[in-house]
Amino acid sequence: MISESAISVQNRHGDLIHTTVTMPASDASQHPLLVILHGHKGFRNYGFLPWISQGASAGGMIALRMCFSLNGMDNTAWLVQKPDDFARNTLSREVDDVHDLLAQIRSHDEFAALRQRWNGRLAIAGHSRGGGIAQVAAGELMLNRDAVAASLRVVGLNSVGMWTRWTARQAEAWRRAGYVDVNNQRTGQTVRINASFVDDLEENAERLSLTQAVERLDGRMLFVHAAQDLTVPLAEIRELALHAPGGPNLTVIENTTHTFGMTHPVERITPGFLEAFTQMMNWVQP
Repeated sequence: MISESAISVQNRHGDLIHTTVTMPASDASQHPLLVILHGHKGFRNYGFLPWISQGASAGGMIALRMCFSLNGMDNTAWLVQKPDDFARNTLSREVDDVHDLLAQIRSHDEFAALRQRWNGRLAIAGHSRGGGIAQVAAGELMLNRDAVAASLRVVGLNSVGMWTRWTARQAEAWRRAGYVDVNNQRTGQTVRINASFVDDLEENAERLSLTQAVERLDGRMLFVHAAQDLTVPLAEIRELALHAPGGPNLTVIENTTHTFGMTHPVERITPGFLEAFTQMMNWVQP
């Protein structure tokens, strides 16, 4: 029987990274690990992410979905409970969270049961902004010749193809005010993002380069993208995918949107999600 457990560990800054681990049916065999990253204004139990965990586990993988430490959701909440945390989050912090989590998986006592059943193979899947974070973090694993590099697989599910989604004039106004207000249409909340977000992106432009990340991944990256994605247009990811060595590895899912037609809470499993999930599993499974 598939089992789930919640595990929280600290990152390098002392902030908590909350996770849910979904284990395959109990047996003595070992399995690859799939780490699942949520997008902007998201959390680990958002929409279809638990369904990915359950499906991957049923398919013979250990699935771990995580909340970024400064997503402001306070573990399982789906509303921002800690607006100050949300405001001070940055892309670099999210990339660091992935590395810190992997370090904790390899050493923390609470992940001992996971380690016993992990065969050392790693896949990382990210939705929307989480897809960009997956690319950068995985690219650094390749650059550092991490032990998982040889078997690493990465999937961007309607991933961003660029970070900057504002004009220079908007960035200037953002800095003058010290923050920008953004609305979450799903929850109706208005939350702030500090100017440190845009400062971090500019100061760490080379590290956060998606083009460089795709090049480093050297054929280990699959993009799965909705043809009718209005949040991240297909053309954006087509352009980024061209930088993949050997040519673009892009699967287009027709007649679906940025969430593959899935809602939060989930009302039904859509054909678009099932196709995206199948394409992902075909790529990440050994």
